[in-house]
Amino acid sequence: MARRLGLEAWGVAAEGPGYAGQGMREVREVLARNKDFFMAVLQPAPTYLGQAIPVSGDGDATND
Repeated sequence: MARRLGLEAWGVAAEGPGYAGQGMREVREVLARNKDFFMAVLQPAPTYLGQAIPVSGDGDATND
C-alpha cells in the first residue's frame, strides 16, 4: 500500500507480554486498518475546515 502511494515504509514485528485491555486495542487496530485500507483505495477528497495556516509562521494563528 505504501509503495502504491509513493512512500517507502518498513515494519518490525514486536513480541512481548500481554497487557490488560489488549483485546480491545487489537479490535481497534483491526477497525483502523480496514478504514485506512478503504481510504487508500477510494482516495476521497481531503476535507479542510478553515483557512490554510502556513507552516512558516510563528504559530500564533493556532492559539485559542
